[in-house]
Amino acid sequence: MSEGRFALTETERRRRRERIFRWLAALHSGPLGMAMAGYPELARAYDEVYARCPGCPALACRVSGGVPRVCLPRRLEALAESARRGGPGRRRREEAWIAELMECLAFLEQEKPEFAPIWRLTREKLAEARRL
Repeated sequence: MSEGRFALTETERRRRRERIFRWLAALHSGPLGMAMAGYPELARAYDEVYARCPGCPALACRVSGGVPRVCLPRRLEALAESARRGGPGRRRREEAWIAELMECLAFLEQEKPEFAPIWRLTREKLAEARRL
């Protein structure tokens, strides 16, 4: 974190984190999200790629698999809501959620490599949010 005159206030930090998580939720919530991120060519494959996930072996979703087009946006929206309300203590709890999402993204990248740019972009934005 930066110190001195450029240090973020707690409110600025919350708002930036919330914006990152909401943007990521929009990215993963439909084909238009792919175009919004600069990958319109991936929009056609959205329904197929996001239809089913076998479930990451390290996570609870392994039992039932999941539907990434529901799972990812909901988890990111929950993070955005938490970031809007939270301070340092809440950020520490959010860290566990972000760590799970990072595992999920690594798994999805192996399972669905055609969407590698989206998974990479998501990981970068989550890492940015972690630094705030």
